[in-house]
Amino acid sequence: MFRLEQVELKLAIGVVAVTMVLIGGCSTQRVESPTFGPTPTVTTTALPTAPTNPAGPAKYVTATVKSCAEIGQGTGGRLSPQPDDGRGLGSNSSARSCTVKAADQTEVFNIRSWDNTDDATGVRSGAEHAEKYFMDRTKTWERDTSVNIGSDARWRAKSTTACTLEVLDGNGVLTVGRVSDTSVDQELCRAAVRDLAKKFFVAVQP
Repeated sequence: MFRLEQVELKLAIGVVAVTMVLIGGCSTQRVESPTFGPTPTVTTTALPTAPTNPAGPAKYVTATVKSCAEIGQGTGGRLSPQPDDGRGLGSNSSARSCTVKAADQTEVFNIRSWDNTDDATGVRSGAEHAEKYFMDRTKTWERDTSVNIGSDARWRAKSTTACTLEVLDGNGVLTVGRVSDTSVDQELCRAAVRDLAKKFFVAVQP
């Protein structure tokens, strides 16, 4: 009996020893939860919206600018131009040129017009586009005060064989020039071009 109790005691001591070893092998360190910085603030900027206030109607509209034949009729037959030379110039501009050829000279009639634009950069009328184009090119040109058409009229630099007048009118720029095969008298040339410009101006009116 005494021997059996000794065996049981030894078994109990062995169990305790094994348990202590197992417990000793386990980590008792505390596992920390990961931490994160503050959530960044996201700022969004709305895209610019297209302006909604339209410019006034344009005077000259590409689809309705008269043909060279109509312009010729509008001048009472004074102009007998060659076939139309109509072309687009960018997304909001177009032009029509009419040429009259005589024995020793050539007369050129051109009208360029701009459409209104309305985009993210702002509302721009065709007249604004035309004025910028006109003023950027003609700042140093001589102004004509006697032709009395459009809002401004200026002469290109003098040439020994030509004279050319440009006229700003609303959203259009009208150009009338005479080119000769020989030298010309500037005053006589300008007088003739003024007369042609007045006829051309009347002929192209919408």
